[in-house]
Amino acid sequence: DLLADLAAVLGELTVPAADLPPLLAAYAPQWVPYRSLTGKALREQLAELGVKVPSTGNKWPVSPELIREALANRPTTDDDAS
Repeated sequence: DLLADLAAVLGELTVPAADLPPLLAAYAPQWVPYRSLTGKALREQLAELGVKVPSTGNKWPVSPELIREALANRPTTDDDAS
């Protein structure tokens, strides 16, 4: 789960999108897609999830608040219901 993994690697720090793929790969080394992920591809995947990463000095900072908000606002599925 990309959003949950991002929440875990970000902690309380805002990190440029380009710096996140290596952190994700180290966090989940068994997840092959993280090994070749780029900052641009990460931003595109986040956009597909409805998460808009702002451009600030061409750094594209990803904040933990942004990810927590996306996690809280994503739709639930029947599988999530108990």
